[in-house]
Amino acid sequence: MATSNLHRYTAQEALNIITAGGGYDYVTGATVNSHVYVAITALSVDAVVSATSSDTDIWDTLSDVTIKAGQTIYGQWTSVTVASSDFAIVHRRSS
Repeated sequence: MATSNLHRYTAQEALNIITAGGGYDYVTGATVNSHVYVAITALSVDAVVSATSSDTDIWDTLSDVTIKAGQTIYGQWTSVTVASSDFAIVHRRSS
């Protein structure tokens, strides 16, 4: 039988991710890397982001990915960079 290394979130962990239980950082043309980040939301313009995965077996590292205005992507990253003149909310994992 095949096994998976995917993490199964508890109900509380899933709720924390959905509600940004760890808070968020407003980022424009900068890098944030003092937390583990679980979601990136582009604000009024499309945002080009790069993000370093916290575990590449589960989450991909992103390089110059465009997130459309109003959209959110989910993952788990230790560093997120938002391109110059782009705006995003980067949600932290609850500790």
